[in-house]
Amino acid sequence: MSEHAPSSATPSGTPAKPRLSLYQRVTKSAPLLVTVIVHVVLFLVAGAWVVQEQIIGKKTKFEAPPPSDATPMKQVEHRLQVARKGGSSGGSSSPISANRIYSTAEGALQLPEMPDLPSMGAGGFGGFGGMGAGLGLGSGTSMNTSLGGGGLGGRGFMSLTFLGMTSQNVNKVVFVIEAGAYTMDVRKGGFEAFNIMREEIMKLVGALPPNAQFNVVLFDASKTDGGAYNLFSRTLTPAVVSSKDEFFAWMQPINLDYQRIGVFSAAKATPWVEKKLSEQEVDPRLVVPIWTRALQAALEMQPDTVYVITATVGEVRKRRSEQEIAKDHESVRRKREELAKKGVDIKAIEAAKRSAYAKARRELDAINKKQLAKGKPPFVVPNESRIFQADFQEALRKAGYSITLDRTGWTNDEGKELDRGGSVRTLDPAEFKEVYTHISRLQKALLPQSAKVNLFYFSGPDQDGKKIEEVLSPVARRNGGRFEFVTTKRLQEIKAQAEAQAK
Repeated sequence: MSEHAPSSATPSGTPAKPRLSLYQRVTKSAPLLVTVIVHVVLFLVAGAWVVQEQIIGKKTKFEAPPPSDATPMKQVEHRLQVARKGGSSGGSSSPISANRIYSTAEGALQLPEMPDLPSMGAGGFGGFGGMGAGLGLGSGTSMNTSLGGGGLGGRGFMSLTFLGMTSQNVNKVVFVIEAGAYTMDVRKGGFEAFNIMREEIMKLVGALPPNAQFNVVLFDASKTDGGAYNLFSRTLTPAVVSSKDEFFAWMQPINLDYQRIGVFSAAKATPWVEKKLSEQEVDPRLVVPIWTRALQAALEMQPDTVYVITATVGEVRKRRSEQEIAKDHESVRRKREELAKKGVDIKAIEAAKRSAYAKARRELDAINKKQLAKGKPPFVVPNESRIFQADFQEALRKAGYSITLDRTGWTNDEGKELDRGGSVRTLDPAEFKEVYTHISRLQKALLPQSAKVNLFYFSGPDQDGKKIEEVLSPVARRNGGRFEFVTTKRLQEIKAQAEAQAK
C-alpha cells in the first residue's frame, strides 16, 4: 500500500480557495484601507491632546493673594547673631553684635533671636576686660562658642565642650559652681579667674539650642548649709531667648563687687529646698562636703550631664550618737569646773581671741580699700584664720602690707592657746569612699537614668594635686564623666585662645 499526500479538495470535489491574511484583506480592499488609516490618525491626535492638556498643560501655580486694604503688609524681622571681628577690649562693649534679615512675606517664618550677652565690665570691681565674642554657627546643625561649644546631633542631643572637656549626648545640663571665698582666694586666682569662668558659662548657655535645658547651682563651702546654695531656677530651664536673657541678668553681678561676694551676689536669691530622702536611700548620719550637697541639688533636677567646679575637697564625717555627744558634754563641763577653781576665766580667754581676729579683719578691710584705690584686686578670705597662713602672709608682704595676730589674753608665752576645757565633738571623721557610695545612692534615688558627672578642681599654682586627684577622680569615673584640674593660668590660656579666634 502506497503512501498518499493529504487531499486539498472539498467534499464536493471542487478545489478550496486559499485563506487571506488580515494584511492581504486590508490592502486588497481600498475602502477598508482608508477606514483603518483614518482611525489611526484620529487615535494619534487624541493621544497628543491628552498629553498636552492633562499632563503638560496642568502646571501647579502658586499665586500670592492680593494684599487686602484692611490688612496691611507686615514686615517680619529675623535676627541672627554673628560674631564681631576682633576681641572686645575692656568690658564696655558687648561681646556679640547682631545682623538682621528682613522678610515682607505675611506668613514668613520668624527665626528665634540669639540673645545679646551683657558686658562684664559694668558695675563694681572685677572688670578685667571682655572675653571677646566667638559665637559661630557651623553648617547645618553645629553651634560653637569660643570658649566652649556644642554640636547639635540626632534626636536633639549635643556634643558640649566646657573648659576644654567635651561630653557627648547632652540635652539637660547643670553647672555646679563654687562661688564663695575659697574660689576668690589669692591661692586660686581671685577675681580674674572667676570672671573668666563666669563668661565661659554665659557664652556656653548663650549657644545652647532652644530644645536644650539648663540650670546653674552656686555653692559656698565657707558657709553653713543654710546660706551655702543659690539656684538660678528650681527646675531645668528651656534654653529659649527669654530664659537666656533672664539668666544673663542673674549671672552677671556674681562676684563683681568686693563688698558683695558669694552665692547671693547673683541678681536674685533662690535657696535650695532639699528633697528629703529616706534612711534606705541615703545614710542620714553621713555629712558630706558642700560640693557634694550642691551636686545633689543638681541631680534633683534630673539632668543628663553635670559639670562641677569646686575649689575645695572638703571633709567626710559622720554624726555621733546622742549618747556620745552627751558624754562629751559632761567631760567638758568637768574640765571647765576644774579650770575655774584654778582661777582661769574661760569667757575672758574666748573674748580675747574673738577680739584679736576681729582686729585682723578690720586691718584687712583697710588694706582692701587701698588696693581698690590703686585699681588692684582685694584680698578675699573665707575666715580670719586664713590671714595668718604662710602663703597669705607672703601675698600681703609682696603687696607691701602686713597683719600681725594679737595674742594677748588668750595664748601663753610660747604662743600656744590657753586651755579652755576643750569642746564638744558632734562629728567623727569618715573615709572619703563614703562619698562614692553616697553619690551612687543619690543617682539611684533621684534619677530614672544616671547623669554623667564631670568634675573640675580649681587649683592654685603651689597646691599638691596628687592627693586631690586620688580622691576626686573616682567620683567622675564612677559616674560616667571625667576629672580635670583647672588653674588661673589655664583659664587665661582659654581666654587668649578665644580672643585670637575672634580676630
